[in-house]
Amino acid sequence: MALHHQLPIYKQGYDLLSLAADVQQNMPRSFKASLGNKIHGECVEILVLIGRANAARGMGRAPHIVALVERLEVVTLLLRLSHDKRFVSPKLWAGAVQLTDSIGKQAGGWLKSARNMTTAPAA
Repeated sequence: MALHHQLPIYKQGYDLLSLAADVQQNMPRSFKASLGNKIHGECVEILVLIGRANAARGMGRAPHIVALVERLEVVTLLLRLSHDKRFVSPKLWAGAVQLTDSIGKQAGGWLKSARNMTTAPAA
């Protein structure tokens, strides 16, 4: 079993957290505490869920991965709002889209693999 911080999904999740910190830093003061903190907190929770899913076995991973995907959708929504309000530069937005897409694809594959582990016939 790989350590969770060595997984590609974790590394990209960390990059998303770093991007969230940049976004929060560039926000107007009136939005830093509410919107910025929410984005940052959701990214931290994504990393926690990656660790929990990595520690779990078989179908026990699925609930953590499903929660991870839900948190990722929230981050995507909040970043889209930040972009629409022009709190996020186009360059940061493009990076965010790449990271969220990649994390989502990896999580989807991980979830499919976790679900297949329990449906595979015993030898």
